[in-house]
Amino acid sequence: MANNILVIQTAFLGDLVLTTPFVFALRERYLKSRITILVNAGTESILANNPSLYSIFVLDKKKAKKSFLYFIRFLLEIRRHNFDLVYSPHFSFRSSLIAFFTGAKTRIGYQESGLSFLHTKRIHRPRTGLHEVDKLFSLLDGVHSSEIKGRERQPFLYPSSSVQESVKAELKSNSLIEGDYIVIAPSSLWETKRMPEDKFAELIVRFLKETNFKLVLIGSKADEPIANKILQIVESRSAIPNRITNLIGKTSLSEVIVWIQFAKLLISNDSSPIHFASAFNVPTLMIYGATVPDFGYSTLASKQRISEVLGLDCRPCGIHGGRICPKSHFKCMKDQNVSQMFEMAKELLE
Repeated sequence: MANNILVIQTAFLGDLVLTTPFVFALRERYLKSRITILVNAGTESILANNPSLYSIFVLDKKKAKKSFLYFIRFLLEIRRHNFDLVYSPHFSFRSSLIAFFTGAKTRIGYQESGLSFLHTKRIHRPRTGLHEVDKLFSLLDGVHSSEIKGRERQPFLYPSSSVQESVKAELKSNSLIEGDYIVIAPSSLWETKRMPEDKFAELIVRFLKETNFKLVLIGSKADEPIANKILQIVESRSAIPNRITNLIGKTSLSEVIVWIQFAKLLISNDSSPIHFASAFNVPTLMIYGATVPDFGYSTLASKQRISEVLGLDCRPCGIHGGRICPKSHFKCMKDQNVSQMFEMAKELLE
């Protein structure tokens, strides 16, 4: 019986969100154990109020790369907590080292991870064919992914009541009604996973001219140039954007989650917002470019559609996409069919 469990997930924000069903399953299995999760600095707020967790450890990966002394001190601190079971659903050699230096008797991870020989039990992780959530469940000894279905496969996010009330106040001030607006997330960390601004603008113009729905743009401060370009194009096409609320660069991560929670539909590139929507079963239209759904990172919402350009022998060009198109044509996004996308969205809105 494990009393003190550590989960190591220092990957991207979306990966961490998809780890929450795994943490929930752990809690169901080890009801009396303390479960701690280790995450990368800047992602920890996504786990606020999670009742399955005893505590959250934060590793600054940028600092760990620059300072070996910082990393050693971190390892010593982790070791002092006397974990007896460690799960490492991450590929980096650093995560394997952390797992090893906890001193835990049982350390479970993927056999494809760096320094995987440091794990006491190694599980094969297929690159394609299974959703990421099911790949994570495979780390649970004796629990097959097919046994975990429905709500327990979807992410668990717990926005505070204060954040929810704050967003409700913003909805009112922007003349928006809960459950009756569309959220559009036009960005991604990787450039080749972003549909061009003119395509998003074309889709927005269709909504403005052919429906009565109001639109909300979300993104980080770094995405402001994307929003500005989209809005400029929309205005140039004689579509007055008075039904658009631009929140890009104006909200916290917790607030973004609630804006998606209250939405009628999310339209997003292959990026973390689709996983936020999964947590609340918000209908989702996903736009895929350099990556493919078969990698296992698609939404888990019950109502969903996928827009992608099929028949390109260069897709996928990487697990995360990249900064530039390796073929220099970027057809996977430039050839997206906006009319088809609009029809998909209308189906999801019905």
